[in-house]
Amino acid sequence: MGNRRHSRWPFILPALLLLVPATAAAQKTDGQEEPIRHSVAGRVLTQDGRPSQNISVVLSREDGSRVGLKTVGYDGSFGFDSLTSGEYLLTIERPDFASVGRPLEIRNYKEPRTVVLDIRLKGNESASFREAVKAYGSLPSDRKAEEQSKKVDRKAGRAYLKASAAAAKGDRAKAIRHLRKAVRVQPEFFEAHYNLGVHYQALEQWDNATRAYLRAIELRKNTARPNFNLGVIYHNQGKLDQAIQRYRQALEYDPSFAEAHQALGEARFQQGRPYAAEQHLETATRLAPARAAPSFGLLVKIHLLNKNPNQAQFYLDQFLQHHPDAPIAATLQKEIDGMLAAGQGGP
Repeated sequence: MGNRRHSRWPFILPALLLLVPATAAAQKTDGQEEPIRHSVAGRVLTQDGRPSQNISVVLSREDGSRVGLKTVGYDGSFGFDSLTSGEYLLTIERPDFASVGRPLEIRNYKEPRTVVLDIRLKGNESASFREAVKAYGSLPSDRKAEEQSKKVDRKAGRAYLKASAAAAKGDRAKAIRHLRKAVRVQPEFFEAHYNLGVHYQALEQWDNATRAYLRAIELRKNTARPNFNLGVIYHNQGKLDQAIQRYRQALEYDPSFAEAHQALGEARFQQGRPYAAEQHLETATRLAPARAAPSFGLLVKIHLLNKNPNQAQFYLDQFLQHHPDAPIAATLQKEIDGMLAAGQGGP
């Protein structure tokens, strides 16, 4: 958990700021209107939300002709601009792995639009895609903040890459030294502050991690992961109200963030609010059942507390479908069977 959207603006991506906005109104040439130009932008991330590297994104037209090829940035971002409406194919290419393709339609919008994609790689041969269409430049204040944090000084960038290499070898202390150099050179370097938080959190240096995450959030407010990680720290420290505030903030920016739903459900359960907990726990089981063992277990517990063994059995059966070897399952089954035998809540 230490190391994974506002409805108006679900994906604030560095790639958006690399794009040149298309002309707001169609210009006429020789009596004909020029087509309105649009953009495609996004990030390619691993399933647990980490930026991917050594990945190319290819955009092709319906007839197979290539529009362009982009190698994703250090933050997983890519972008294509000056696109007319029509049918396209977006392909993710990874060395030594199968390519992943997805049809993409740019509709005949009346004003310039950006199709924003959040791509999560799943295993070796698949990926999930989330898509949103946004009016380019709709939030100038957010764009200004993003602009400040996206430009990477060469020296800071080298330090960041050295930190990534150290982290890949498991040397968090060395990674922290390089990241500290990166933020000294460039105090607005969002990714460096965020990764400092990740490494400090892994080393249980809570105060340092908290400061790093708060600075990352200051630089890029509409982002889910730093808020979630900060919530985890507060949760582990027993600061439930502060943890819940951060989990809710993360979900505001990314409503499909399964881990945040699960963590918020756990916190609500600890507060003695099982109904509020149930809503988020159930959402977590739908979004990511393979990673929702705690959510399934708590849902069973909630319905046992409500003297509803039949509903508890329903969630336990789902639990076992995804986690057949979970040690707690046998204990939960005994509690359900005991309640049914006693005639509590049974038919």
